[in-house]
Parts: sequence; C-alpha cells; structure tokens
Amino acid sequence: MLRQESQNKKPTLNASPGLGAWLNQVGGSLAFTTYQSSRLFLLSAAEDGKTNALERIMGAAMGLVVDEKGLWIANQQQVWRFSNLGPQTLGETDFDAVYMPRKGYFLGPCDTHDILANVSFRGQHHELLFANTHYSCIAAIDDHYNFRPVWKPEFISNLSLEDRCHLNGMCAKDGELAYATLCGLSDTSIGWKNMKSGGGCVVDIATHEIVCEGLSMPHSPRWHDGKLWLLNSGDGDFGYVDFTTGKFVAVGLCPGFARGLSFVGDYAVIGVSKLRDNTFASGLSVHERLESQHIQQICGLLVIDPKTGKLAHWLTIDGPVTELYDVAFLPGVMQPFTPGFSEPQLHRVLVHAPDGELAIVPFIPQNEESI
Repeated sequence: MLRQESQNKKPTLNASPGLGAWLNQVGGSLAFTTYQSSRLFLLSAAEDGKTNALERIMGAAMGLVVDEKGLWIANQQQVWRFSNLGPQTLGETDFDAVYMPRKGYFLGPCDTHDILANVSFRGQHHELLFANTHYSCIAAIDDHYNFRPVWKPEFISNLSLEDRCHLNGMCAKDGELAYATLCGLSDTSIGWKNMKSGGGCVVDIATHEIVCEGLSMPHSPRWHDGKLWLLNSGDGDFGYVDFTTGKFVAVGLCPGFARGLSFVGDYAVIGVSKLRDNTFASGLSVHERLESQHIQQICGLLVIDPKTGKLAHWLTIDGPVTELYDVAFLPGVMQPFTPGFSEPQLHRVLVHAPDGELAIVPFIPQNEESI
C-alpha cells in the first residue's frame, strides 16, 4: 500500500511490485488528475523501492501539462500555473522539485479538457491552449477576455455554450498544434450524445480533414514515435491511427473508461476510470466487453508496452476516487512536492530573481497574530 499525505478522506492506492523500481529506472515521477474527486496526485519512488503518493485538492482537476519550468493544471472553469522552484528541504525530507502556484486564469464555464503549453499555431506562439469543450473550439488564455478562440471544426457554425461535438482532446506534433478528437460531428446542442458510440473522429487541425472515424468517445490524442496514438474510450481500446486506411488500430484493452495518456521511454502510461452508474455509459461497448470477459473495472494507471500491448506495471485506486482525467511524466524529478493552495507557511516564502536567477529566502514573521 502506498504512503500518502492528505487532509481529506484518503483513497487507497495499491501499486504493482515493480512500479517504484520502474520509476527509478526511467528517472522521473508521474502526476495525474482525478476529475470527480478534485485531486492532483504526484507519484514517485521511495529509496526502498516502494511508491509514494502525494495528493492535493485542486477543484475538478482535468487537463495537465508539464514543461521545463513547471506545470499547468486545469479544472472545468480555471487553469493554474505552478512554477518549479527547484530543490528544497521541507522538514526532514529533501525534494528535488517544489511546485508553487504562481498565476491563474478564470476561464468561465468552458468545461476545459486537454491543455497544451508552449505550442505554435499558424505562426503564433501560445503560452497555453486548451480544449474548450462547451464552446466546441480550441482556445488560448487571454489577459483580458475569458478566452481567445484559435480553431474550431469547419462544421461548427457558432461558438456557443452548447457542447455541440464534445471536442475534448488535442495534441501537438513537433511543437505545432496538430490533431483534435471529437465525440460526434454535431452542430446542435449536446448533439454528440446521440453519436457517442461510433460517431467519434480525429481531425487534422491544419487541413480540417477527418483522418480517423468510427470511434467511440475518443480521448487523449498523442503524437509519439511517428504515430498518432489515442484512447478509443467507449470501446475500451488503446491504439493508434493508420493514416493509410483511416482506421484505428487497437493495441490493448483497458479495464474501464480510459482517459489520460503519456509516453515514458518505451512505455505508455494510461489513466483508467470506472464507468459511471448512470446513462453516461449506456450504449458504450466497453461495459459489455468487460462483463463478457469477466474483467473487473478499475480506477488507476496502466503502464503498457505499446509494441505488444502487454501490461508491465499498474496502480489501482479504491475509495472516493473513481475517475481519472490526465497523466503526465515529470522527467528528472524523482521527489516532487507541491503545497497546492494550502500550507500557508510555504506560501510565506519570498522568491525573487536577481540577475535573472532564482533566489529563495524564507520569510518567518515575528510575533504573528491572527486577524
């Protein structure tokens, strides 16, 4: 059982015996978000080979992206930038990365899904782009407006708060915004729900060409090693797009509703959620497939070899966490930490940048009084 820190009711996390050793081998740690339980988890390896988990409450945490200086975390209505302040000793524990919240944007009722940092599109560089699902577009953050639309599917006639096609996923190729996943080619309010089984597709953003169709609620497109990978969530499959045939090639079956995909070395890390006990899962083949094969649904992470589809390592979660959304790898960060929005003693640290370099000076108030 994993060691973890939380001020709330604790879920139970169980890791496969080799997961910690694998994290040491690949030289990093994992971050993943949980949608309905509003958490961010940081998963790392301990010196004894076991696996540690740190959790923080972040709102309905969804899209997650890591860059060279920190990470971004989105929830349905906001997005937050966490800066990596570098190695710190907190109490008796040494951390080689401490992520502190530095700025946030209130986006409004966008139902933000995937996010991308430091990406270009049509000759313009964007600090952050996000899948603006309720408005059926991809949008950029803006210092004045709630968001600035940068792309929408050709068939979407109007940007309105109607979630017409459930545009949920996007990815970059060589630093350029490249592909998006949609759950249905609908131009009416919530029209995609009538097409969620078999009506999903992948769109080439530059050309508006549909490069893959016949999908069931596709999520998490990722360009890796010359292929476009994604999760065909409604059917329970992980695989890639064959651009010659325009078909999806399944590589492995996921024991639940898959969302969140990150490639780490030669492996794919996939987030898996339990199906909701409501109409959301109706009509999705993954439910019947798992039942017919007597496969129990799980919530957790899968580490899969994409060449064979075989499971190498895993993490399962029980308790209040039943849905994950995104997962990301923190390269070179073996022991990560974030206070989230709590732990005021850490937020009283004064950080300045003389001559362009970070300097960290602890500020300890004298005779502090409550007000």
